[in-house]
Amino acid sequence: MATLDMNRPLPALTAAGAIAAILATLAATTLSVIAPLAVYSLTLAAFGLPHVLSELRYVDRRFGRTLGLKTVIAMAALLAAIVAARAAGLFHLLRPETEAPLELGLVACLALTAARGGLAAKAVAICVGLAIGLLAMVDPFETTIGFAILHNLTPLGFLWQLAPRRHRAVVMGWASAAFIGLPLLVASGAPRRLLAAAGVGGSPLDPLAAGPVAWHLPVYVPYHLLSSANAIDLFTGSVVAQQAHYAAVIVVLPLLLSRWSPGARGLVAWPRGLVFYGLAALAAAAAFSGFAVSFVGARALYSLLAAIHAWIEIPILIVALTAPQPVNKSPAANEALLATSESSMA
Repeated sequence: MATLDMNRPLPALTAAGAIAAILATLAATTLSVIAPLAVYSLTLAAFGLPHVLSELRYVDRRFGRTLGLKTVIAMAALLAAIVAARAAGLFHLLRPETEAPLELGLVACLALTAARGGLAAKAVAICVGLAIGLLAMVDPFETTIGFAILHNLTPLGFLWQLAPRRHRAVVMGWASAAFIGLPLLVASGAPRRLLAAAGVGGSPLDPLAAGPVAWHLPVYVPYHLLSSANAIDLFTGSVVAQQAHYAAVIVVLPLLLSRWSPGARGLVAWPRGLVFYGLAALAAAAAFSGFAVSFVGARALYSLLAAIHAWIEIPILIVALTAPQPVNKSPAANEALLATSESSMA
């Protein structure tokens, strides 16, 4: 019996498929405006862990063999230190005012690991590292919230880097509508006011007992805006972007990678096709049960894994956006590329 291979090139999106995707996006956006807390908590519980695993798999398959072994080791060491710092704050071994700037300082060092290759990569990595270090000293808490908001937009960089030039304008047009257009529209408050005028919206639905929505606003709303009238709209706009992020990382990027770079292989022997998604589904079920028992406790533990995939994006995006687009290569050619990259870093 034939099996579905997620690594085979995809056919072009049909008009019916495009319409279905647009309707699903609009439905998800509307649900977010009606019940932002429910959508935020349920999607985090159901898709948080699978999206972390999917993104790490994508990053490894797309970039792992071009970074060089020394760079990968340096990144891994800094990520381990970041997780340790966050864990120390989580278990009250470090005060928040100590842990936050420490974590951001390590992230600044992580950005500097991308200072390799051409002049552009070195310049961007140094500028980003210095900017993060400065922001860590000025206001680490607001900086952390800013990165949480921007994190949802990172698939834009991956899509730009992955898409062939002849498709890039179309890909980025649709992606910008989903990641920027819709969230900004929701953040304006216009959809909420429109639904409220129709007697719909503002639902306090809390299926996972996550607590009042006010408890969760600081995830995506800067502290100085928490008391503003549109704080809920800012939160909901980021929830919409969060859903786009999950969809891109779990579905869109892997499928496009299988089409535009079918021979991509990483340093890790990731399960292929449905095997990976089956394991991710099992992980999602386990994570969801934890969120159902204690949303706040599960989210705190999840934040340790989330730190890995969120912060690794900074040096990877620097590399992705400053280096020449990789050419599709056979597995044998990829092995040669890895060997060359490692020797060049010695």
